[in-house]
Amino acid sequence: MRITAVSGWALPCTWFAEQIIARFKNSRVKVIYPKKPFDPEEAQTLLEEAPADLYLGYSLGSLWLLNYQDFIPRAALKGVLAPFLAFSREQDMGGKTRITQLKYLARILKRNPENHSPLIDFYANCNFPYPKSLLRDLPNRSALIEGLKFLQSASVSSKAVKNFKAIVGEKDIFLDAEKLKKHIPQLQIVKEAGHAPGPLLDRLVKLLATGNQKLEPL
Repeated sequence: MRITAVSGWALPCTWFAEQIIARFKNSRVKVIYPKKPFDPEEAQTLLEEAPADLYLGYSLGSLWLLNYQDFIPRAALKGVLAPFLAFSREQDMGGKTRITQLKYLARILKRNPENHSPLIDFYANCNFPYPKSLLRDLPNRSALIEGLKFLQSASVSSKAVKNFKAIVGEKDIFLDAEKLKKHIPQLQIVKEAGHAPGPLLDRLVKLLATGNQKLEPL
């Protein structure tokens, strides 16, 4: 199976690809990281250059993929992990983070491009394994800052997720799973899981393997 995945904020494509390949063996995996998330032309180019049987968005990548799903073939499988309809707490769609926190993080990243401590803290909070090699594979700071701006303002309606399989961790530090389920009725909540993609990918594999989910369009 061909899989095109959209990475989360500050998550190296190589590491995310490894997580997917470990669970979807013998699949061809392409992970993309939008550097200009507000640009529909970039979105169209990235998605059309990587045709797939399964399109998968994670965290920020879920919000981006939902925004640009018109560039995805209708018959393709589609899934979102730790999905945001809107990221900030103020938008009241399941997000827990205040906009002021996003703006503060953006200022820190802009002020001192060589300071990796905010990213290290982020990885620790998300319970990601943290080899220092991750930092070498990151997009440049301008792309990271653009991603934070996208999270501040982008949003989609609950209707946008209708044809997607959606999965979230019960203990996600950025999402209120129960509130999110009110907007996404088909949302699967993984007990004890947080924001890290591994357990969410595990649930997706199980869902696709069940008798009533024989890889038909989601």
